[in-house]
Amino acid sequence: MYSDFKTISTYYDALYVNDREYAAEAAKVKELLTKHGVPPRADLLVLACGTGGHIPFFKDDYHVSGLDLSEDMLALARKNFPGLRFHYGNLINFELETDFDAMICLYGSIGFVKTVDNLRSSMKHIVAHLRPDGLVLITPWSTVEEFQDIIVVDTTDKPDLKIARMEHVRLKKPKIVEVTFHHLLGINNEVTYHKQSMEIGLFSRQEYLSAMTDAGLKVVEEYTGTDVRGGAYIGKRIVR
Repeated sequence: MYSDFKTISTYYDALYVNDREYAAEAAKVKELLTKHGVPPRADLLVLACGTGGHIPFFKDDYHVSGLDLSEDMLALARKNFPGLRFHYGNLINFELETDFDAMICLYGSIGFVKTVDNLRSSMKHIVAHLRPDGLVLITPWSTVEEFQDIIVVDTTDKPDLKIARMEHVRLKKPKIVEVTFHHLLGINNEVTYHKQSMEIGLFSRQEYLSAMTDAGLKVVEEYTGTDVRGGAYIGKRIVR
């Protein structure tokens, strides 16, 4: 499902984790979880948690654990948060021995499932691990209605690490986006170049909503504010 993150995991946090942005996003997510009935100290699973960049902003409010398919990312998450539990698993078909009061999938990571069938399978497995009235909050990786080709440019300038980042995001074929990374890395006075491409699924708003409702979720809110990257679909598990 995922591309190989072995190389990028070594500098992922320096390149992508923005404490100010993550803190503001997490604050809004917590507000939305509370609004829809998730209590303090609830059991929260962070789906596609990566190295755990968002976890510092949730771990004092909830009993947090994480799930990811990259062993390299999980190794860093476990090192960063030795007291928390991290699960190796695929969003499409993960099976854990515990249930949760809430789950979140941020930063558009749901797009890595790639196909509508996989999206629907993912929602079913999410519901299977939610307690009655449990909540899931998912940020889409753009949508069919909103997507446009872009080139992203950014830099990281730290004493021991310099990164020049350019990422080409384009529609490769209907409903599949190709993201090509071009990263120049300056470490120990040496410059290296890393290129990597990955494919991400592009789903419509209705495909997200249908996948959620057909899995047994009631969509209680479509959040469109800019303080959560990509907005959010919020669903509650309905037990009939």
